Amino acid sequence: MILYKYMSLSGAIKAIETSSIGFTHLEDFNDPFECTAFGFKEKPNFMVSPQIAQNACKNRFSRGYAVLSLSRQPLNSLMWSHYGDSHQGVVIGIDVDEANFHSLSDNFIPYQFGEIVYTKTKPQNDLDIINDDELMNIGKNTLFEGNLFNLAKRAFLYKSLDWAYEEEVRVVKEVKSLKASYHTSEGVFGDFNIVRIQNRPLYCFSIPQSSIKEVYLGKNIYKNISRTATVSQNEYESLIQGWQDQDIEVYYCEWNAN
Repeated sequence: MILYKYMSLSGAIKAIETSSIGFTHLEDFNDPFECTAFGFKEKPNFMVSPQIAQNACKNRFSRGYAVLSLSRQPLNSLMWSHYGDSHQGVVIGIDVDEANFHSLSDNFIPYQFGEIVYTKTKPQNDLDIINDDELMNIGKNTLFEGNLFNLAKRAFLYKSLDWAYEEEVRVVKEVKSLKASYHTSEGVFGDFNIVRIQNRPLYCFSIPQSSIKEVYLGKNIYKNISRTATVSQNEYESLIQGWQDQDIEVYYCEWNAN
């Protein structure tokens, strides 16, 4: 199974050069309604309200786990505009099985369970409200199972129907045990190399070089040479040759005249 990551040219160069891909906390995503689809029931004489439970869950899920967002589709024009640097960037095709993103023991949510549920309306009042012990355990769980299954699906895998064009599939990893807080400076923690991008942590996870199978070059990628000078013409040509030498299939995107 090959899934796709849209990114800038400079981001793609770094990802391929280091054979790594970035995971991000939910709170740093561009949708403020991430992690709000719990739909807890009211419980009489219970001191925790559904709203308090939702806010607490959002906080703990956001900081205890990191998410890799992938797409099923490498040629979506809106995705290129929103995430591919306005068609100046790159899409990387990753063999998610070879990258070990299918493993039930190494991923909190492996890709085969990570397909986004797009819905017009959030779930309402259908989940039992959680107790203090369950709440405190969020972020310590490394397996997507048991009573946590439905709660985690609501946290990570529900989005508004407006986002359906993304055809998103997620991989989620537990990061709480790394002992690295949201404000931790850069460094290697466990399986991750944490770097900071615009003062936000990016968890770079190493994958086999051979798991990067495809690269799609945006229609406007020439602007990285002629306008922004991200790379020179010679550097650009060397990049393409280097990727092909690594047995990566390189494709050039063009407008469809039909």
